[in-house]
Parts: sequence; structure tokens; C-alpha cells
Amino acid sequence: MSDPLQQAVVQFTAAGQPYEMHETQIDGVNFRAFTNAPRNLRALYAQGAAHGDKTFFVYEHERLTFAQTYAHAAQVANALARQGVRKGDRVAIAMRNYPEWITSFMGATSVGAVAVAMNAWWTSDEMLYGLDDSGAQVLIVDGERLTRLLPVIDRVRAQIIVTRHAGATLPEGVMTWTQFVAGLTVDATEMPTIDIAPDDHATILYTSGSTAHPKGVLSSQRGILHAVLGWEAGAALGAQLFPDLADPDPIDSPAMILCVPLFHVTGLNVHFMSSFRPGRKLVSMYKWDPEKALQIIEQERITSFNGVPTMSWELVQSPNFHKYDLSSLKSMGGGGAAMAPEHSRQIAAKVDASVPGTGYGMTETNGLASSIGGAALLERPRSCGRAIPPVVTIKVVDESGNEVPPGASGEIWIHGAMNFRGYWNNPQATAETISDGWVHSGDIGHMDTEGFVFITDRAKDMVIRGGENIGCQEVEAVIYDHPAVSEVAVFGLPDERLGELVAAVVMVKPGMALNANEVRDHVATRLARFKVPEKVWVQAGQLPRIASGKIYKRGLRDDALAMLKASGSSADAS
Repeated sequence: MSDPLQQAVVQFTAAGQPYEMHETQIDGVNFRAFTNAPRNLRALYAQGAAHGDKTFFVYEHERLTFAQTYAHAAQVANALARQGVRKGDRVAIAMRNYPEWITSFMGATSVGAVAVAMNAWWTSDEMLYGLDDSGAQVLIVDGERLTRLLPVIDRVRAQIIVTRHAGATLPEGVMTWTQFVAGLTVDATEMPTIDIAPDDHATILYTSGSTAHPKGVLSSQRGILHAVLGWEAGAALGAQLFPDLADPDPIDSPAMILCVPLFHVTGLNVHFMSSFRPGRKLVSMYKWDPEKALQIIEQERITSFNGVPTMSWELVQSPNFHKYDLSSLKSMGGGGAAMAPEHSRQIAAKVDASVPGTGYGMTETNGLASSIGGAALLERPRSCGRAIPPVVTIKVVDESGNEVPPGASGEIWIHGAMNFRGYWNNPQATAETISDGWVHSGDIGHMDTEGFVFITDRAKDMVIRGGENIGCQEVEAVIYDHPAVSEVAVFGLPDERLGELVAAVVMVKPGMALNANEVRDHVATRLARFKVPEKVWVQAGQLPRIASGKIYKRGLRDDALAMLKASGSSADAS
């Protein structure tokens, strides 16, 4: 962090300031915390309710104001209490981004229950694993998820509550949403009075990794609140120090598309939880579709777009992009994956009033870590930014955990009051990931002398070819620069001689031609020969996605291996 930035942070967080901070202990570790943060999530929701009749949540033809949303969430809270749910109990939610998702989450966390945000793409066995692992007492699902659960429903121990089902006969014991909230009095629109402390558990979000099953990331009320206030404070401080990030024409009607699942940290914290305090409208999509998103931006006067980078890219690549009035957009970017340099350049070129931006975070950090936007991003297009002041500290360490100097490569560690508490029912994984309040990201990168972080790759995804480390994101960024390339994924394939070879799957833009040799020749003009993909597949269709919207790289690798095996080929031919 530069001296001017350090001085600004000290002044910004001093006694009497809105973002005043103090030292506090969490799990025996000292952290800096916001003195004026809401005590718990229920207090955050009350701050949102103060926006009254302003529109909060839009789903197709349904619209809820802040006041209506709070009242509906209070109904859920009182209904859960009537079901016997107490502080610390787990309430699982498995559905699309419907209004009931947000009111279920608000209601559960307002009675001190732990909201288990289940992956809506899970199979029946995966859903059963999540329910058993979390020990959920209640499961709130939509009709699609209930149908998926039917093969194993006899093994579900939770009380099931279903909404938005087609009216078919329900299995015995399943409660409809109408039955769930029936008979509540007028007072049920007020939240139950339950003491919820800042460090009480709030959420379990499941994240995939190298283990056989996903791990439950357990976060506290304070952790989520500090992610929310961290973005606020970081944005305010950034606008103060860097004029190009400041909004020259601030409005009182901010609006954002909810284009990623609420069961992921981006949808939950960046989109949903961060909307209460500024009174931001949130417009939920049934599923991602770039043309529909462009229509929503125009119709709902969307001011900020934040999804995974592929979504921003698909928007600016739409042949109908300039047919829409996008003048309301003030920021546009993405996180959760690296943004290729060409993405930010095109956003800056095509969206006149919009500031391109990206960031970095993990489920384990409640999505908060670093950010970069505007001129800084265009000057350093491969950076994910600096640690977000005043909450986050980032360092790069060697294999022994010692901090390395600027420019040296190592693992990125993240420290802040927003960090998760541990993995649910998995103390060993917790001990391997957290030390003295630092989250070990598993990401490999370096930091420059100004504190900008550059991620080269996940440690486990790094292609090691003949002893040379190759960052997949570096190769992807170069391939994206080819004018005929729409999407790309780079990964490693096993090779008997060299250990691994670099492979790529490329989606060509509609109406354009491209072959594997052209891709290789393009990379060879920009990178060392050993980084040029030996195996390239070119296809017309979109690359597969996982639920968060990211490209499903592991599936592409598995498909590539299967094709090579079927053809009897090695990985060194196209």
C-alpha cells in the first residue's frame, strides 16, 4: 500500500468517521472491525426496510419494495420459529433466484439460524449429501428441486417446504409455502426478538475443491457484514483518491442485474446483501441470456453490471449491442475468474459511461479481497487489483509461509474480519486453510511494488511442462486477443515425456473461420514456444458452464482425454 493510501485509510477510519474502525479479537486473532457496523444481519435488513416503497426486488413481472420484502421475510422468520427452528439450527435453501429465496434467507438468518445455500444444479445425491452434511432441520425448495429430490426423498430427514410447484400431488409430509405461512397474525410482519451476536454463525456455502465432496464454508454474521461494508468503504475511499473512479453524476436509483446464482458468494454478497444499505434495485433473471440482459439494462435502467467475466464479454460481443439504450450503465465488469485484457478494453470502448472493473475474492473471504477499475485496469489489464482498504490485507508467501518481496511468485494469503470461520465438520481442512487469521487461497501469483496483485493460476491447475510452469490464464489472455476468438479455456493434459502438455478449447465467433494452427501461430507471436498449446480444439458452440457461470474447465479436460483415448492419439496432435 502506498503512503498516500495509508494516510487516507488512517483518516477515513478515524474516530467519529462513518467507517471508524477498532481492534477486536475473533477466534483469538486480532482484526480491525467497523465500529458502526450493524450488530447482525437482521439490523442490516432493517436498514434496507427504511427505504420503504422503493423497488427492491424484480423477478419478471413480480416487484417487491424494500418494505414488502422485509414484511415477507418477517413472515418466514416467524413461520420458522413456529416450526421449532432455533438459533444455530440449519435451514437449507435450494431453488432458482426467486423472491422466496431472498425472503427465506432473510427470515432464517433473522432468527439466528444458519442458512445453507445449496447449489441449485446439484443432483439428488448431491442434495442429499448437503442436507446430511449440514444437518439441516428445514429444506425450502422450488418445484424443480423437489422433483430432483424425489428418488431419495425417503432418506431426507429435514422438513421440506415447497414453493412454485406445478400443483401435482406432493409426497407425504411435504409442506406447501401457503401452509408454511398460514395463520400468522399481523404481528408476524415484525421480526422475532432474538439476540444474535456478531460472531454467531450465519451461512454455509458449499465450494468444490480437490476433495471427493464439496466443503461447507461457514461464515458469521460479522463476516458477511464486513464484506458488505468493506465494498462500501473501499469504493468511497477509491473515489476519493482516484477521480476516474468517482461518479460525476450520482443518482439515487442504483440498479443491478442478479445474473449469477444466489447460492454463490458473488450473487449472495456482492449482489444481494450489498443492496440493502444503498437502496439498490435488484433485477433477477430466470437464467443467463445476454440478449435478455441487454433488454433488462435498457428497461430497468441498470446502473451496474457484475457477473463472471464471460457474461460481460458476451454482452459487448452481442451483434445487437448498439441497438439498446445502455446509457444508465456506470460500471461493468466481473469477478470469480480472471478477466482477459481484451474484455476490459472492449467494455471501455463500447460502453461510453461505464467504468470497467474486476476483482478477486473467494467463498472463504465472503467474496472480498481485491479490486481494480478504470484507468488502473486498462494500464494493468492482467491484475486483479489491490487489497480493498480498509478491511483486507494481502500478502504473497513461499512454501514455508514467509512473505516474499514484490515481483516474486508465491501463494496469495488474505486477512480480514470478513474471512470465514472454518469448514463445517472439517477441522483438518480448516487447519490447512486458515493460520493466524490468514486464509491460504491456493492461488499462485505475485504483487508489484504498488500493491497490485497478479494471479498466474491455481496451484493445482498450473501446467508443468518439462519442469516449466505455465499459467493457463496467461495463455488464455493471449488467445482472447485473436479477433476470431469468442471464448477459450486452457488446461493441462498428461504427457509421458514432458509430464504435461498445454491444451486449449476455443469457441470461434459466428461467421468467422479459425483452425488449430492459426491459434498456435497467434500464441507463438506473443509467448515462448513452450507455452504454445500443443493440442487445440476449435468449435462453434459455447463452452460449457458450471452453475456460477464460469467455464467448466474440468469437464473440457475430461472430454479431451476421452476423445484422445477413443482415437488412440497422444496429446500432441490436433
